[in-house]
Amino acid sequence: MKMSSKINIAIVDDELLFRKSIGFLLREEKNLTVVFDGGNGEDLLKYLGNKNNIRPDIVLLDVRMPVLNGVQTSKILSDKYPDIKIIALSVFDSEKFVEFMVQYGASAYLPKNSAPEKVIHTINQVHTHGVYFEPEVLNIIMNMKRAEGPGRAKFSFLDLSDREVEVLHLICRQLSTKEIADQLCISERTVEGHRKKMLHKTKSKNVVGLILWGIKNQVISME
Repeated sequence: MKMSSKINIAIVDDELLFRKSIGFLLREEKNLTVVFDGGNGEDLLKYLGNKNNIRPDIVLLDVRMPVLNGVQTSKILSDKYPDIKIIALSVFDSEKFVEFMVQYGASAYLPKNSAPEKVIHTINQVHTHGVYFEPEVLNIIMNMKRAEGPGRAKFSFLDLSDREVEVLHLICRQLSTKEIADQLCISERTVEGHRKKMLHKTKSKNVVGLILWGIKNQVISME
């Protein structure tokens, strides 16, 4: 991604001062455009329901909100708008919140006391790579896998080709399509083709789901 590429952002948080403050911060960045801000998930869904409105690329989504909270909103977004990437926000650094948000498609997780530079960096990373999981979040994902125990039924990954497994490993390392293509000496179009096939085979809705599938089924390891 070139830094000049415009990224459309929606901010959904019931704390008006926080919402407006982060909106002001993001508007200072030349490649970021805030197209919507609202106080809960229902506000966002009403906005998305109007086809004349600009569709956000990324939603900064508070976990705890009235009317429709972040977890509930993430479920709906994953089903109806899987191309919209979610960055979960929370004042609580709770593993349970992280688990819920990641399970329902969050591409990144940020504590609300994060430095402005970290917020901007995370937005750009999610836009470029599809996901941006820091080590502590990856550890939580790994613990989610362990907690399921040996009795949980696993998907078969025998239908994944060797090349698809290679691509999946690189996706889980959060490399961009271009970086994967360069490393494997294939075209970006071929990488996208492998990604689409794996999404279909694993019944994953997005890259986050694909990464979770890879970890939970021990196709790859993030450790």
